[in-house]
Amino acid sequence: MKSAIHFYIYIFLVSSINTYSQEKKLTARQIITKAADTYNESAYIAYNSNYSLYLDYNSKKVYEYYSGMVLKKNNVNYFKIKNTEFVTFKNIGIKVSNDEKAIVIEKQKKKIDESPLSLKNYLDAYNAKLIETDSKTYICELTPNKITQIMLSKIVIYIRKKDYSIAKQSLFFVEQMESKDSKGKRIYSVPRLEITFTPRPRDEKSDNYLVSKENYFSEKGNDITISKRFSTYQLFKS
Repeated sequence: MKSAIHFYIYIFLVSSINTYSQEKKLTARQIITKAADTYNESAYIAYNSNYSLYLDYNSKKVYEYYSGMVLKKNNVNYFKIKNTEFVTFKNIGIKVSNDEKAIVIEKQKKKIDESPLSLKNYLDAYNAKLIETDSKTYICELTPNKITQIMLSKIVIYIRKKDYSIAKQSLFFVEQMESKDSKGKRIYSVPRLEITFTPRPRDEKSDNYLVSKENYFSEKGNDITISKRFSTYQLFKS
C-alpha cells in the first residue's frame, strides 16, 4: 500500500508586506517569473529536499516524512523521494520504484519538466500575490485562477532574495485524507505538504551517473532496453 505522502506528492507533480524603501518593489508574478527563469537558465543545480506531510493546514506535528534530492545537470532533471527516482530526458520520462522493483518509461512528444523546483506552469493556472517579505525571503501565495481540477486550494512559495532559488513550498490540498488517531479511530482531515530545499554539495562523478541515459536504458530505433542494473525490475512502457 502506497503511503499518503506519495499520493500527495503525485498530485503535486501533475498539478511556485512591503519591502525596504531602497529595494525595487516587485510583484509576486515578477518574482516567480524571475525564479523560474533562474532555474531554467541554470546548467547545474543540486539540492537536498525534505517532504513533510501534516494532517491539516495548521498542524505542527509531522504525520509522514521523506527525504530526497533534486538535481539538474546536462539538460537532464533528476529528483528522488525516499526510494523513488524520477528522471526527465529530452523526450523520455522515467520513474524508478526501487521498493516495488519497477521502472516506468514514458515517451513524450516534448520534454515535460516534473522537477519540484520548476515554477513555469504555475503562472498559467494560478493567481499570485506577495504576502510577505523580509531581508532574505519573498513569500508568494498562489491560488487557482478559476474552477478547475487542481486539487490544491493554494500554494505558498518561499524564494531566496540573494539568488531567486526556492527555499520552501507549502501545498494546501482540498480533499480529505483518512487517518487514525491514537485509539485507532478513523479521522478525516485536509492535509498540507511542505517541501524544503537546501543546497547540496556538488559531486560531479555521482551526479553525472544520475543524469546519464545509458545508466537507465538504451534505444535502437523504436525499441527501448533497460540497463542491466534493472534486470530484476518489471518494465512498464507507455
